[in-house]
Amino acid sequence: MMIFQYHFIITALLVCLMLTGIHTYFGYHVVKRGVIFVDLALAQVAALGASVGVLLGWGSEFPVHNYVISLSFTLFGALLFVLFRSKKETVPVETLIGITYAGAIALSLIVLERSAAGTEEIKEMLSGSLLTVSPKELAFIAILYSIIGFIHWFARKELLLVTEKPEEAREKKLKLWWWDFVFYATFGFVVTSSVKVAGVLLVFAFLIIPATAAIIAVEGTFKRIVFGWIFGISGCVLGLESSMRLDWSAGPTIVTVFLLFLIIIRIFGFFKKKRFKDHWNNQISRR
Repeated sequence: MMIFQYHFIITALLVCLMLTGIHTYFGYHVVKRGVIFVDLALAQVAALGASVGVLLGWGSEFPVHNYVISLSFTLFGALLFVLFRSKKETVPVETLIGITYAGAIALSLIVLERSAAGTEEIKEMLSGSLLTVSPKELAFIAILYSIIGFIHWFARKELLLVTEKPEEAREKKLKLWWWDFVFYATFGFVVTSSVKVAGVLLVFAFLIIPATAAIIAVEGTFKRIVFGWIFGISGCVLGLESSMRLDWSAGPTIVTVFLLFLIIIRIFGFFKKKRFKDHWNNQISRR
């Protein structure tokens, strides 16, 4: 396979595997909470922060400055979502998420228009720079994701209860605003780092598509997360291999492979359900 012949592709594959691991887990929470576009909104807010950093002269030469301002924007957006849920909801939370995304992308375009490399910055903001990730960036992502993973493992019972059974969580006197803050804040750290290397498009795909496929295909929280990991890993390997052989951009190719996998799983699930229904009807008619 071509992906094992080049060091930069191996690095990109390792990044994809880490993205799959953390985003599939977060994706399960997002899909079950019904806040499908929260990742897209926070990713765009992170991109807006990075765009402001570029305008201030904190581009690739000042990665720490750029990361801090991008993270600040993301955490502010996460705090808005927490505050919105803590109040009496007169409109769905998805409304705020959609408005946040639209506002962030509009402001990003305005900011980047003032940058000398505005067009390239916009392209990188959407599709990322997966094939140019440095070993230093890879190590930073690995450490950060490990810390976030440990936090979520330690608090898995409360976080999963708030996600899957919010009413039961209220009955048990859990502070939903606090656990929402833990979820969105840690999510903000992940998204800020992911957007830097993968772009808004690929980050959204990693979050939603494997988790959706898992929910369609299997039952149970643990099985769904594992299925999502297998889905994501397979999609990354095939996507990167296809991008090399076809000379396509890595990010969009991985998204395309994810979509093909999702369609196949959906079709397989449809026929499996139909066959089970026909078998059940035959059993009843024989009686």
